[in-house]
Amino acid sequence: MAVITSIVGRGDLATVGYGIDPLVLSSEERASGHFTAETAAGRIVRVSLPRGTELQDGDVLLKEGQWAVVVRAAEEDLIVIRPKGDALEWSAACYQLGNLHRPARFLPDGILTPYDPMALQVLSGLAVSVERVKRPFLGRRFGAAGAHHHHHGDAAHERDHHHGHDDEHGHAHHHHPHSGREH
Repeated sequence: MAVITSIVGRGDLATVGYGIDPLVLSSEERASGHFTAETAAGRIVRVSLPRGTELQDGDVLLKEGQWAVVVRAAEEDLIVIRPKGDALEWSAACYQLGNLHRPARFLPDGILTPYDPMALQVLSGLAVSVERVKRPFLGRRFGAAGAHHHHHGDAAHERDHHHGHDDEHGHAHHHHPHSGREH
């Protein structure tokens, strides 16, 4: 089995003349650069992409014979938040998402975040439309402006480890007041 180390194309034009073999991945799987998975047709693919690469819906990972392996975003259990009118309440909803350190994807008419009972409860108390849905976790993603380093007390982990607040990476954070400078 060959190791896929780069994205060979993106979108429909990259697959003209090829049959599509979908590789359905969750948002967490698309954010991981290293994994082994099975396509819809049963192909086993091993992926090892450069650090920081996040796969997008429609990325072409492999062209083999008459087939192209194409990433498809899996349906996930999400909350969609839409404004009802008042800019202050909309701002409060965005503040709460950030305060809860929720990953978010921005749509022209709303925001998606993975379902979480506490997030749903907090957001339901605001004057915004909140709905639990099953759909792919897609939309525009913004990195944390001025992302800072968290001290985890693990020297191996701290070495060159910087991330934004919406990254899901398998560990908890402890939080402390920020003085406006890197720490």
